[in-house]
Amino acid sequence: MPSRKKTNRFLVVWDMLGLESIFNIDDALKIVEDYEKDVIWKKLKEEVVPKKPNPIPLQAILMRARVNTHRSYEVYSFTTSMNENEVRKEFARDPQPIVNWIRENGNKIYSDKNSTQNQKIF
Repeated sequence: MPSRKKTNRFLVVWDMLGLESIFNIDDALKIVEDYEKDVIWKKLKEEVVPKKPNPIPLQAILMRARVNTHRSYEVYSFTTSMNENEVRKEFARDPQPIVNWIRENGNKIYSDKNSTQNQKIF
């Protein structure tokens, strides 16, 4: 049986200057699930509940994008067989092909991109 390559889900944030942030969605979900299990046990033991983790600060990302419209922020989620380092290397090597692929295949969360002009990432 052929081996299947693991698929990864990412949230990426970039602007006209390139990649700003990348978050592994699956890792973030694991952090939150572990926290929720921990909270249940702490409550049953009547212990202090730890502060809820925020592995992907989406509200802060969106606020930053909305305030800095001159930088043309884009926030997308997408699924790929590449790992985080490979995605970072693609953005560093030549960002335009991966940006175009993410725009076509990803889920747009936020974009300041003007659809009437051909916008390049430098």
